[in-house]
Amino acid sequence: MTRTISGASLVVLLALCAGCQSYQLDYGEPAAQFLEADVATSGKNYLGQKITVKGTVTRVDADNRQGASIHLENGIRCNLGKFKAMVESTQPGETVFVDGFLRRCTDGDILLEPAILRDPSAPFSAQQ
Repeated sequence: MTRTISGASLVVLLALCAGCQSYQLDYGEPAAQFLEADVATSGKNYLGQKITVKGTVTRVDADNRQGASIHLENGIRCNLGKFKAMVESTQPGETVFVDGFLRRCTDGDILLEPAILRDPSAPFSAQQ
């Protein structure tokens, strides 16, 4: 009986932890905000944290098995996961604001995952 309760508690705890990033993605404040040109040089200190990036869409990939993505200049990929309609609503050349957790940050290989498009009228102050 104790083992069953412990197992169930572990499952609930894992589900809550997995949902925390989704909650933070929607409601948590970003640790920093960047223009796309500055992420590779200034973003390394924010690995694992939520950031905002303002950038120009270079490509949309709504049919990727790993999740629908928006690609920005400077090698930035923003994985929006199952938000295929959100990805399809953007066009190459469009300027967007993306909130996401910075997973990788090397020149030409930057990943925000999970990510979501942000309201462009919300306050934005880029880090230098």
